[in-house]
Amino acid sequence: MRNKLWVVMPVYNEEKCIEYVLSEWIDKLESLKIEYNFCVINDGSKDQTLSKLKSFKTDFPKIHIIDKENTGHGQSCITGYKYAIEQGAEWIFQIDSDGQCDTNYFDSFFYNENTSSIFGYRKTRDDGIKRLIISKFVTLFVFFATKTYVKDSNVPYRMMSAKELNKIINKVPTDFYLANILIAVLLKRESKINWVTIHFKNRIAGTPSVKAFSFVKHGVKLFKQLKNSIK
Repeated sequence: MRNKLWVVMPVYNEEKCIEYVLSEWIDKLESLKIEYNFCVINDGSKDQTLSKLKSFKTDFPKIHIIDKENTGHGQSCITGYKYAIEQGAEWIFQIDSDGQCDTNYFDSFFYNENTSSIFGYRKTRDDGIKRLIISKFVTLFVFFATKTYVKDSNVPYRMMSAKELNKIINKVPTDFYLANILIAVLLKRESKINWVTIHFKNRIAGTPSVKAFSFVKHGVKLFKQLKNSIK
């Protein structure tokens, strides 16, 4: 069982679903009767996401809101990780805010005490063949850049030891576009990642903040950043 758990959730323009997603996850966490906090990082949303978060927090004091300028999904995760570590987290569980992360798999992450890192492997997903192909491409791309095989390096469903994460988090440059990919590579090289097969649901509403074509558009930059960051 994971003690002093912090859930980290970056959010960008999710006014239509953020309250539902938070409620779903809080219900799951409360059912386990555990010590947890919920850190939501508002990445410069341009809609009513922030106001909805503030309203929601009035009934749920375990929610911590970080409001920041837009720096992208990956760097928002890094902000949340660092905040959780500073607050004394022992375990950090990161999910996304669009409803694709299914609470039904959480027990496999929470009760598994045999490893310091557990990641979901999106074997099947409802959000289209294009994104499935992109995920496979990223796996190969990361391997050629770093000589490190990470089965699903950009998956948002991940449980990490704060102690292990703290060893590598400052190795992530502040301009690294897809920072979660580098985090996965560094954790894999530092220790072992255990994988749990999950199904990725479709978004409840809205559009992805990280577009499918961005992986291709920023491919060269990502390749260079990975090679420069892995020595």
